Amino acid sequence: MNWRRILIIALVVVVIVAVALFVLQRPSGQEEETVAETTPGDVDSIAIETGVDTVGAEGIVVPLRDTSLTFPMSGQVAEIFVTEGELVSEGDPLLRLDSTDQEVALQQAEAGLAQAQSNLESAQAGLMAAQAAKNLAELGVDSANAQLALIESGPIDEQIAVSELGVAAAEAGIIAAAGNQALVVEDTASARILAAEAQLRAAQANEKQVRDSLNATEDEEEENILENQLIAAVSNVNAAQATLDELRAGATQAERLSAGSAVSQASAQRDAAQAQLDLLLAGAREEQLEVARVGVQQAEAALAEAELAVSQAEAGVAQAEAGLLQAQATAGAAQSALDLMTLNAPFEGIVADIPLELGEVASQIRPAVVIADFDGWLVETSDLKEQDVVALAVGFPVEISVDALPGETLEGTVIDVSPVSRIVDGDVTYVVTIRLDDTGDLPLRWGMTTSVEIDTNQS
Repeated sequence: MNWRRILIIALVVVVIVAVALFVLQRPSGQEEETVAETTPGDVDSIAIETGVDTVGAEGIVVPLRDTSLTFPMSGQVAEIFVTEGELVSEGDPLLRLDSTDQEVALQQAEAGLAQAQSNLESAQAGLMAAQAAKNLAELGVDSANAQLALIESGPIDEQIAVSELGVAAAEAGIIAAAGNQALVVEDTASARILAAEAQLRAAQANEKQVRDSLNATEDEEEENILENQLIAAVSNVNAAQATLDELRAGATQAERLSAGSAVSQASAQRDAAQAQLDLLLAGAREEQLEVARVGVQQAEAALAEAELAVSQAEAGVAQAEAGLLQAQATAGAAQSALDLMTLNAPFEGIVADIPLELGEVASQIRPAVVIADFDGWLVETSDLKEQDVVALAVGFPVEISVDALPGETLEGTVIDVSPVSRIVDGDVTYVVTIRLDDTGDLPLRWGMTTSVEIDTNQS
């Protein structure tokens, strides 16, 4: 019974002590109001009165800024452009991975871009020719209608003049068709030759890359694979060369027949116009009226055909423009992929560390190079606890002592109070960043341990 009473009394004492500690640790009403009035998220400006004039913590010395760079893809280190301790400027190349595949892909993309540009120029030339043919066909319709109207009203001087104009227009059509023939046969062939030459260069570049890889390999299995690839690459070169030779030999028979047909059609129209003029000079007859009506029908049919040709040519230009955009995107993507094989300095600083060596394989998770700006020094606290961080704000003055430099006291200023905690040895801590003032010639080093005293008496 006595033991039970002692246990009950002990429990009551524990409860009383716990309540007393809770009451003593609660902030005053004014302090609660100060926190409540602070803008949410603006933790740098939070500082409450805790009754303590200074807050102490441990920290480490870090550069003004630093970054650990990694490659966005895996690959073998082919070049290292810098050495540890070297000063680099923003944009300077640091390391490069083997980019043989990316270079070949860029060459092929550029060849495709050249071909797409050539296709667009050819399509635009075809559209211009089709529009010229349409304009000529519209003139033919106007001329045929005018001719019919004059014949129906009887032969007069004006009718004869119009008929003569029709003959002249038909002769101009022969000239235009002949010019178009030269455009189709010569310019189209020239454009195709440029595209074929670009395709041949791409095939030759691929063959060289495979042949070089074959000569360099000592692995029998890889050698068999490369030999098959070389056979295919040589076949592509031969095919591209054959296509180029064929184009250099001149326009195809179908192209020549098509262009010659247009000239023949223009000549036939000229003959019909001349026949109408001859009939008119001989006097208006029923046969002449019929010829004029047929001429109108033929002119309208020619116009409809020319309008269809313009629509088809416009579609061809649109398709070629889309092809050019796709080729430009492919070339841009290939260039970007090649650019990603090289790491460049994001800012001016010192090369602090190069963990990789030539021939090693880099990856997305393995640091390739560390760059740091040593124009100034910071201290980051490592054990500042949650009970102390509430008394701090940006701008508070700090005294710092460096373990490696006994007797030296540095001054600094709080420039950042982390809004996010981290757990260190089971304690909730916050990182406070301090900018050191003039450090003179002191031999500070990255990672040196420090003790900091932050003055919180700023009222």
